Amino acid sequence: MNRSYGLLSVVRALIGAYIVTGVLLVILAFLMYKLGLDDSTVDFIVTFIYIFATAVGGLMLGKKMKQKKFLWGMVLGLCYVVIIFLVSLIGVGGVAIILENGISTLLLCLGGGMLGGMIS
Repeated sequence: MNRSYGLLSVVRALIGAYIVTGVLLVILAFLMYKLGLDDSTVDFIVTFIYIFATAVGGLMLGKKMKQKKFLWGMVLGLCYVVIIFLVSLIGVGGVAIILENGISTLLLCLGGGMLGGMIS
């Protein structure tokens, strides 16, 4: 397998994961508007969205890669969380938000991607 195929597959799976994230966040915003969800419920749902989206991306990537699918899923989870951290850093303008939930978010995204890769 050449490197460009692997990189292209990761990018496609990341796009899929972010599409899932976007759709689920829109649904969450609608539920927040209609139901007035509290902060702890929203935090739980956002965490679930991260895990689910990286699992979907890991599943997509695992189907493309024939070997070491769980590692490819972890690569996807790592790329996913790095992009989230970069966007947070640019949007918020500081590292406080990353330091607050960074390690747990990293581990959850790595685990979600690995899970998707394993079940592919």
